[in-house]
Amino acid sequence: MYVQEVRTCQRGKVYRSVLVRESYRVGKQVKTRILSNLTRMPVEVQQAVRALLQGKKLVPLDGLEGQEALDYGGIAVLEQAWQRFGLDQVLSGVGSERKGRLLKAMIFGRILFPSSKLALREEAGGTLLAKVCGLEEKDLEEDDLYRAMDGLNGVWSGIEKKLYREAQPEGASLVLYDLSSVYFEGDGPEGLAQYGYSRDHRQDRRQVLLAVATDARGIPIHVEVLRGNRAESTTLTGLLVTLRRRLGIREATFVFDGGMKSRWNLEMLTGMELEYVTRSTGTKLQEIVRRLPKDRQLWLTDRTRVMEIEHQGVRYVVAGGEWRAMRDRERRQSRIARGEEELRQIAKATRKGADPVELGSRIGRPMFGEKRPF
Repeated sequence: MYVQEVRTCQRGKVYRSVLVRESYRVGKQVKTRILSNLTRMPVEVQQAVRALLQGKKLVPLDGLEGQEALDYGGIAVLEQAWQRFGLDQVLSGVGSERKGRLLKAMIFGRILFPSSKLALREEAGGTLLAKVCGLEEKDLEEDDLYRAMDGLNGVWSGIEKKLYREAQPEGASLVLYDLSSVYFEGDGPEGLAQYGYSRDHRQDRRQVLLAVATDARGIPIHVEVLRGNRAESTTLTGLLVTLRRRLGIREATFVFDGGMKSRWNLEMLTGMELEYVTRSTGTKLQEIVRRLPKDRQLWLTDRTRVMEIEHQGVRYVVAGGEWRAMRDRERRQSRIARGEEELRQIAKATRKGADPVELGSRIGRPMFGEKRPF
């Protein structure tokens, strides 16, 4: 049996017929006969009958289930980069080949699906992550992963040096330095976890500081874990010594925020013949502006203009912007509105015959709890 489509043309109009035919033999002759006419049936039914007669198996649409394909694209890109930079050799000193494979799996997992060590095995399920790293999924146990990380003890500085030479063959000319804090729900590592200034606003938890130095592209070249109660300004000295001794950085410009600036640090940078960029204070800005000619002082009224000033051998850059100008304007307008409202209240009190001593005291008080008068 088979499905036959017949087209006929009558008076310029084409008629289409869909028939189920059967072949049979009479003597030596092969004849056909029509078993069913499917012309008036829906196209889906015609296609289903055709498929069945061709020996194909049909299943109900409701019975179909989609299965997630193995995720390989991202892993392939990472594997290619891993081989290109020779990172197997970089991690060769971690203690064993298996530890190196586990570290590779954690690095890939951190990039593809950031999660905890405990969740890595679950997140990697259905992907080729373990296989690409020469492991089985059962190998991605939390304890094994932590033991692999312990293999970095004592060899991390050498790994950092190799990575820096690969990423910066000509040396870094610009170093960006900053700190972050990570707090613990438990006690944290002994000796490192301390109460200190928390950038996560969790002064009730012990924390450690993460010191990170990157190149101009934001690629880390040095990472260090510090005590959670270290002051920002005391961390820069150790960074400079480490970068010079370990990575050989002797000529570079260091960029850091105002919290790390101290007289000692600036003098040390100058003594090491290293340039730096940091944030100055409002007091210093006012001192510099007072020394400027009157015509140059007027330039500062344009908050979108960048102004360079040389003062006592130090180059200062005064910069504004549309957002900062808008913020200052909104603050100024808000204070004017509050001042006008306070004056209206005082005027009402005057008309009612308020006590002059009490009125004078009220005028002298900061408005709305401000520490400084309008």
